[in-house]
Amino acid sequence: MLKLAIIYTSAMYLLMSPALSFSDQLELTNGDVIQGNLISESDDHILWMSTILGELSIKRSFVRTIQSEAIADPPIRINTTLKNLSIQPKYAGDMSISGSTASGNQSRRDWNIDLRLERRAKELRQIGLFEYENHNLDNIRASDAFEISYAADWFFKDHWFLRNELSFATDEVRAVELRYGVGSALGLQLIDDMNSKLSVESGLMWLSEEQNFGVSSDNLTWSWSLYYSLIFWNNVTIAHRQNINVAIDDIRDSESDFDVSLKLPLIDNLFAELKFEWLYDNQPVPGKELLDTQFSMGINYSW
Repeated sequence: MLKLAIIYTSAMYLLMSPALSFSDQLELTNGDVIQGNLISESDDHILWMSTILGELSIKRSFVRTIQSEAIADPPIRINTTLKNLSIQPKYAGDMSISGSTASGNQSRRDWNIDLRLERRAKELRQIGLFEYENHNLDNIRASDAFEISYAADWFFKDHWFLRNELSFATDEVRAVELRYGVGSALGLQLIDDMNSKLSVESGLMWLSEEQNFGVSSDNLTWSWSLYYSLIFWNNVTIAHRQNINVAIDDIRDSESDFDVSLKLPLIDNLFAELKFEWLYDNQPVPGKELLDTQFSMGINYSW
C-alpha cells in the first residue's frame, strides 16, 4: 500500500504541476543540440518540431540520439532515452545494360554496361563507378573502352563536402591506351531529397594519358562537375551529368563530357533507359574527331 501511495502521489504531482512541460532533445552528429519534439520518422528522414526553428525535416544519417526530459520548477529530470538511433550504413546503386546490333550493308554490334555503387555512413559518402563499352564493326576486332573510378565525399559542414577521387581508364576508340587521374574538389549538395538531387564540384585533378604511337601527356587540370536528377509523374526520372577538365598551363587543352538520360518505369525497380552522351576533346589523338556522340537504349535496375 505504501508503494502504491508513493506512485500515485508522484503521478498526481507530475500531472497537476502547472510549471511542468516536456521537451525532447535531438543531438546531431556534428554536436549541435536542438530542443523540441519528435513528430514522425521514416527510413531516411526525421520530422522534428523545434521550439525555436519550427518544423524541421532532418536526414536520419545526421542524427546521433534523441532524448527526453521533464522540465519543472523546481527542475525534475527524468533522463529517459527515447531511442538511440544507430546510424547504419546505407547502400544504393544502379546497373544499366544496353546494346544494339545491325546486319545487311553493315554488320555492327555494340553493348554497354554501367554500374554505380554508393555507400553512406555518417559524414562519409563513397561512390564506385564501372563503365564498359564494346564496339564491333564489319567483323573487325572489337574495340573496347572501360573506366573504373572511386570517390569519397566527406560532408564537413551542412551541405558542403570535400571529394577525393581516383580513376583508371582505357579507350581504344579514341586511341587511348591508358589514362588515370587523381584529384580533390570542393562540392556543394544543393538539393538532396526523395525526388530531386543537385550537386556541383570544382577542384584540381592530375591527368596522365598514354596514347597510341607512343604519345603521352601529363596535366594538372581544373575540374568542374555537375549532377542533377528529378523524379516526376509516375516515377519517371530525368538526369544530367557534366564533367569538364581544363589544363592549367594551357587553357586551350580541354575535355568535356555530357550526358542526359531518361528512365521510364517498367516493374518495381526495373526501368527502360534512354541516354545521350557527348564527349568533346579539342586536342584529340591525330586522326580522331573532336566530338564523339552516342545514343543508347537499354534496361536499368536501381536499388
